[in-house]
Amino acid sequence: MKKKISVFLLLNLILPFLALSFPVQARVAIGSRSDEVKAIQEVLKSDPGVYPEGYVTGFFGSLTQNAIKKLQKKCGLPETGEVDDATEKCIFPVDYEIKVVSPNGGEVWDRNQIQTIKWEVTKPEASIPEKPLWSKASIDLFRKVGENSVFVKHIANVNLFDESYSWSVGKNIQNGKDYIIRITIGTRIIPFLVNKETTETQGIWGSAPIKPFVNWDESDAPFEITGEIKPTPNLDAVIAILEKMITELQKAISLLKGVNQ
Repeated sequence: MKKKISVFLLLNLILPFLALSFPVQARVAIGSRSDEVKAIQEVLKSDPGVYPEGYVTGFFGSLTQNAIKKLQKKCGLPETGEVDDATEKCIFPVDYEIKVVSPNGGEVWDRNQIQTIKWEVTKPEASIPEKPLWSKASIDLFRKVGENSVFVKHIANVNLFDESYSWSVGKNIQNGKDYIIRITIGTRIIPFLVNKETTETQGIWGSAPIKPFVNWDESDAPFEITGEIKPTPNLDAVIAILEKMITELQKAISLLKGVNQ
């Protein structure tokens, strides 16, 4: 059930909260300062061979320019040091298609077994030979409520081209027959995927409206999560018992030392 979200440039001029969006056709070069530059630097620093300095400042200086030139060389592009359309395809998975293969409807997942999420990636026809440097995707769990998909939990950040991820259902997820998996790619998810705390607690869909500049796919129909939810032990009680045992052991050791003397 593939969804593509169009972008209305007028909203970027009107709504402040869209200021962090990263225009797909934008050009950035030496002297640029923006959140788009910051996002590009986040990606560049993931490859020390391209951007060993790893500074994420939002300012496009000579170090960032040199990193772009190195990346362009890897991708067989003219070494201009500017981020044009072709260079952007070397950085981001622009126009890549993603398809959730499993679970895709009707499966029954036993929470006490390891499950495998699978997807397919289709490379655009007009693309560079190299895979894009930014190859991360977000896997998230949703529940289907009528026609709506309601966010439940962020599962993992994954390599887009791995096309599979093994996962165990957590104890805090209820049994149910209305679950779906959503996998998301795109430049707009970068700030969330590089911020581990935000991603783990909220996911890219957990606390904000639908974001532009993303491409995603979700299960065509719901699947079921079932199995016994084993109770979590009372850790405070366990700790208290262990502390009491330690105290008793210390007393016994002291008595034995006294007898030995």
